[in-house]
Amino acid sequence: MNPRNLEDLLADKTLDSLSKEKLSAVQEKIGAKEFSDIIDDEGNQYVNFVQEGGGVWGVALVGYLYALESFGIRFMRIAGTSAGAINTMLIAAMGDRSKNKSSRIKEILFAWKFEEFMDGKSIVKSLAYRVLKSKNYLKKLGLFIALVLFSIVIFPFLILFFHVNPWFYLIPFLLLSLLVYGVLHYYHLFKANRIGLNPGKAFENKMQAALSSFGIKSVSNLNEEYNKKGLQLRVNYRYGNGEEYFNTAVENIKNIHTRELANIDMVKFRFFLEGVENNDIYKENPFTLLRSDYTIITTDINAKIKVELPKMGNLYWTNTDLSVISPAKFVRASMSVPYFFEPLVVNIDISKASIVEAWKFWLNAEPANVYTEGVFVDGGSISNFPIDIFHESDIFYPRIPVFGVRLVDQAELGDPRGAGSKSILKSPASFLGSIFDTLKGYNDKSFLTKYTFYSTHSIQYVDCSPSNWLNFFMEDQEKTELFNKGFRAGLEFLERFDWEKYKYERMLVALKEKNILKQEAKPNVG
Repeated sequence: MNPRNLEDLLADKTLDSLSKEKLSAVQEKIGAKEFSDIIDDEGNQYVNFVQEGGGVWGVALVGYLYALESFGIRFMRIAGTSAGAINTMLIAAMGDRSKNKSSRIKEILFAWKFEEFMDGKSIVKSLAYRVLKSKNYLKKLGLFIALVLFSIVIFPFLILFFHVNPWFYLIPFLLLSLLVYGVLHYYHLFKANRIGLNPGKAFENKMQAALSSFGIKSVSNLNEEYNKKGLQLRVNYRYGNGEEYFNTAVENIKNIHTRELANIDMVKFRFFLEGVENNDIYKENPFTLLRSDYTIITTDINAKIKVELPKMGNLYWTNTDLSVISPAKFVRASMSVPYFFEPLVVNIDISKASIVEAWKFWLNAEPANVYTEGVFVDGGSISNFPIDIFHESDIFYPRIPVFGVRLVDQAELGDPRGAGSKSILKSPASFLGSIFDTLKGYNDKSFLTKYTFYSTHSIQYVDCSPSNWLNFFMEDQEKTELFNKGFRAGLEFLERFDWEKYKYERMLVALKEKNILKQEAKPNVG
């Protein structure tokens, strides 16, 4: 980072004193570090980037992005769920990947009034406001219900022993009737709104307008602009664009042989090394298989599958459809928080051969078994942190790292041993909530348990507490606090990241997958 850039950042009014203090302390160290071997003519370094979902906590993602971009980090492959999908889509839509995009994204998110996305009936917004603004609202409501029920039970005894006027007995019944009416009213609202309090159209329109302002009108338009590969990317390998990458890879693989001699299967290693040395495609082109793309994660609860868009978009739309619809619809599908927003329902034209073929390709479905609708809910219900889509088993030698950011509260950063039975079995609600949380994170946790490498080298957590991830009534002050938490977390990650160690241990993971590195060796490398 040059002095001018530092001066501009320190003058940024969005950054608080803690962020500026942290920036001043680490900027020299971070500015001198290498984070990737893929760079552009301006010296920007490229990574693959995955962002976790988390409702309005997404503001922290922008702060994290702001920190990374301030030190010349740019992006190739990007992915996200829900709030992470918003950021992912905006990064992809803003064109030239070498340019800083976080400043503009920050302006967009701070200009948005999140409560406008609650486009259901006013009674819904009113109830949500009470629940989110008053920590004890639900407890008070529960206490009120208990008192009404208790009064109905106790009133006959009051009449019998204290000669209370029986007409007063109508009061608790009247209150109970109002309560039942309220419950039934919300129940009918859910039914009328496809089991969601808010249609979600306001958000989709706002997202579509933002994309249109960057010249992105359709999915096909965005794919053409952002999805590139190989030499189309117009980037450089750090040490030269000729055979340097190939030679570096061979040299480092031989280095692994020297350092890990006691831990490798020599026969399999020699076979692997021979294959590498004879791989002319990397010798001729150091950018082979390197690509830029974007992925939005959602869940189709009709087909009961995790859906990666736009890659799996041909399950639901033809190429003609994709040349018309806005990619804002993908984000709308990803952020459909169950009950809070209506699911996004897409009619599938099963008369189209391309769609039938796609169902055969992706799900091995026969024509008679192709679904007629896609019913999309929040991608986080299956995969809230889709880092697994960036894992490549057939890796040659790392040219570009995977970075990931997760949004958590203090409770999730607490005791790693779990809450324990006293907390889990405290009530039917806590029991059900624990089951839901387990199922919700299963896909991501399974991957990260198997590949502990990413938790060690790629992932940074942002503590978003005490903010509520569904607080759509968030004021600018709270947005600023979240933004700064994300910014400081980004600086902490850049400060500790070790690119040379990343490359070495990522190759060990690859060798383990090929059963070249013995499974019992390096137990912390997985």
